[in-house]
Amino acid sequence: RFEAGYVIPSPDIQARLLGVLQNNRRVDALHTAAYSMVAYPWAQVYQQSNQWAIETLAMAAADPSANTRPAAQLWLQQHGYQPTTLRLGLLTRLGARVTAANVAFDDHPDALRFSDRINTVTVDSVFDWLTRSGLGTAATTVR
Repeated sequence: RFEAGYVIPSPDIQARLLGVLQNNRRVDALHTAAYSMVAYPWAQVYQQSNQWAIETLAMAAADPSANTRPAAQLWLQQHGYQPTTLRLGLLTRLGARVTAANVAFDDHPDALRFSDRINTVTVDSVFDWLTRSGLGTAATTVR
């Protein structure tokens, strides 16, 4: 089954993003090569694609103050972004870590990880935040 979704950023965010996306240096500024599909949103050890996208959006929206990952993440926190909390038990985490090269949990705070709570950036959390914050339209699903 094919299903996709999109949110249209506000005109102001679109204009700011265009300026960033047309500049390869700025596009690369917040990219981290170490990838984990469950990267912790408030750490800089790993990164995943949804995380890069909203950190880049933060850099564009806060221009020019959010030109580092910590600054972009601070902007996201200050503007109400809330990651998704996944409930993943120890055996699930161990199995994922052993069988997949792109899964790591060591960037998550021990208190969360050891209580089976893994916070990460998901499409759902990004869409909810963009709509709630007024930075984008309501999500549209395409089937």
